[in-house]
Amino acid sequence: MAASGRKAFLMPALTTLRSDKARKLLATVAFALLLTTSPSIHENDATAQAADATITISGHGYGHGRGLSQWGSYGYATEHGWSHAQILAHYYSNTSSGYIGDPWISVRLSALDNIAPEFVSSTAYTVGPHQVAGGQSAQLTRNTNGTWQLTTRSGCGGPVTASLPVTDPVMRPYQYSEVIGDMLTTCGPERRTYRGHIGVVWDGGIRVINYLTIQHYLRGVVPRESPASWGTAAGGRGMQALMAQAVAARSYAWAENRTWYAKTCDTTSCQVYGGAALDGRSIEDPLTDNAVNATYGQVRLLGASVAHTEFSSSSGGYTAGGTFPAVRDDGDTASPYHNWTTTVTESSVESAFGVGQLQELVVTSRNGLGADGGRVLTVRISGTSRSVVVSGETFRTSLGLRSDWFSFPGPPVLPDISPVGVAAVRTAEDTAIVFVRATDGSIVYKVGRASGFGTWTTVPGGTAAGAPAAVSWDGKRVDLFVVGRDGALWQSVTITAATGEPTTWTPWRRLGGFLTTAPAAASTGNGVLSVTARGTDNALWQMTWDGTVWRDWTRLDGLSISAPALEASSSAFYRIRVVGTDGVVWSRLLHWTGGPAGAWTSTGQISTGAPSVGGTALWARSVGSVTVNTATGSLLHIRASLTQLSLGGQATSATATVEWPDGTVWTFVRGTDSALWRNTTNPTGTGSSWTSVGGQLA
Repeated sequence: MAASGRKAFLMPALTTLRSDKARKLLATVAFALLLTTSPSIHENDATAQAADATITISGHGYGHGRGLSQWGSYGYATEHGWSHAQILAHYYSNTSSGYIGDPWISVRLSALDNIAPEFVSSTAYTVGPHQVAGGQSAQLTRNTNGTWQLTTRSGCGGPVTASLPVTDPVMRPYQYSEVIGDMLTTCGPERRTYRGHIGVVWDGGIRVINYLTIQHYLRGVVPRESPASWGTAAGGRGMQALMAQAVAARSYAWAENRTWYAKTCDTTSCQVYGGAALDGRSIEDPLTDNAVNATYGQVRLLGASVAHTEFSSSSGGYTAGGTFPAVRDDGDTASPYHNWTTTVTESSVESAFGVGQLQELVVTSRNGLGADGGRVLTVRISGTSRSVVVSGETFRTSLGLRSDWFSFPGPPVLPDISPVGVAAVRTAEDTAIVFVRATDGSIVYKVGRASGFGTWTTVPGGTAAGAPAAVSWDGKRVDLFVVGRDGALWQSVTITAATGEPTTWTPWRRLGGFLTTAPAAASTGNGVLSVTARGTDNALWQMTWDGTVWRDWTRLDGLSISAPALEASSSAFYRIRVVGTDGVVWSRLLHWTGGPAGAWTSTGQISTGAPSVGGTALWARSVGSVTVNTATGSLLHIRASLTQLSLGGQATSATATVEWPDGTVWTFVRGTDSALWRNTTNPTGTGSSWTSVGGQLA
């Protein structure tokens, strides 16, 4: 953060785009997740007339993003050295390995729907009880009375050699063969060859089914889903990605039950299956065959059932969640679709959603996972005739976008160097509560005393997009704050028992705003609260509770690359601390009623994570401690007396601090094992020790 008065310290100017064609009605593109009732923290829209009537959209990933990322698998295999088992355990973390052998599977050949199929083989085959000579074709048609008729010809489209009723309309080669000509091949301009058997059923129209073993089926699937050339990449390490694809495809197919007559289909609605050959040339590949054979029978199990292991091309850096928990996807950086940019015309948006002349595009909610706030959940499209709200997936498919993880142009949001955080409060003479965001997005807590910690307990009522903040203004009431999936601030409250432990929690209350870091909360006295966080303009904002109502957001200016820390400095003032764009911790006094009470001041202390303070409530403050992350990842403990102590350790999150009356300080942080750790600093600030609290933090 630059010193007050320098341009780098100011909110960046918003850009106005003007096209060469003058239009009476300007197209407003909202650059953040706005709600019309939101306070001024949202006011970073720009009124823009689209240049050449186009809108630039940036995004991440390709496909739905659920389960395995094919490019992520490739990255993990070739750049991280992961085995196919590690890849599968990462993307399908709630599943286990299983085995099904090589059962037969039925595949609907969708391109042949409502077509009386004609097939040929160079060797003899049967259709029901009837033998067909090699070189002759067989066609199955349905009679008006509902029975099936077999017509044989001297060859594809040749003279008819026989016409016979058949009660078992299935074509079966006499024996298994690896020769393409010996398999069943379609007649027509596109000659596609299939292993196994070919049959027909009636389901309001003719449906053509390929019956074959799942191993043979996968030989036609895996090279359609992942490039076979991956098998030789990085000295052969890419084979692990193909093996992961083979297991995912096997599990997906076997978990399917599409129709009464076919377990799966051959299109992207299921997974792409191309058969064995096209126009006489094999479309299987030895590399993907090896991947299929090396994973013979392997599947993923969800409980006792084979898991419906969805996969897509590229996650963009974070999977979407759903049946399988959302996970960070570092392997996806190998993807050419990890980041993308495209343009759409205003007229295409107007036509797709029937809104008249386009006025506004607003992303109204995201899932909170990954860059830019994550995947879009809902979008509002407003025009001169109407306004509609659609899902991010609907917006994506309607306009042909690569994924539902996209953003409209606007001032870039600065990075947050501490997206993972912890919150802690003191609630009684010997009791503290520590809050974290679990891997499933829920907020959980433990109650701790000098004697140890209790069990993890979940705060009811939903999930959060980031780290929590907590404060107790009297040691009895605890106010908990999080940023929700919609980017807004939410609050839940509990009254603790005499032992200092939470009782029941109030339903989550939405306080609005759109925030781009975790919040910080503090109290200067009973009945008084203040919450701060960074807005979409990269500046800090403050909201206060005066004992009766929440006051509107107040802009504090400055540019921050971290979540703030908020300290009760006195009964009249708070002190906010953040890491500025220069990597240094800056501080500023704030009025208890809201708004700045002084200029930003540099502490000169470099920190690689958001700072934390112990005095979030005036009654619970003793030594006025501040904790920062050093360049090496260890923690530095600083007291108001200017005593400094290196706490060591390796922090992978922002910290939270609790001060005790005797000067002892507890500092909580996520370690390299993703578990929560507590550092205990002695009353004089001259020594400390570490203890694992356990758990797995998001």
